[in-house]
Amino acid sequence: MNDREILPTVGAPTCPDWLPVEARDEWNRIVPELDNLGVLTCVDNAVLVGHCATYAEIVSTVRAGEPLKAALLAQMRAYASELGLSPAARAKLAVPKREEDDETAQFFQ
Repeated sequence: MNDREILPTVGAPTCPDWLPVEARDEWNRIVPELDNLGVLTCVDNAVLVGHCATYAEIVSTVRAGEPLKAALLAQMRAYASELGLSPAARAKLAVPKREEDDETAQFFQ
């Protein structure tokens, strides 16, 4: 990591109250897990909102019995990739290592 790199505050953003119910449900499903992994920051709200709103649109489309459009599925895959919501995407995530997890850190200070 670059010592001069500017890093946003780690932690889960707050779910906007204007999101539809299905989007809020998705938020409540994924955000605690992503926060537990330490990959969320205070500036990730837009990508989370985008993912959850797209998820809600997919749910609405399926419930209406309408076919899913390729563009909507591509959008969902893009958000999922950004957030590490697939095994392949998770493998690419750079999760910050916590100092207390690094037993050898004390020897290199």
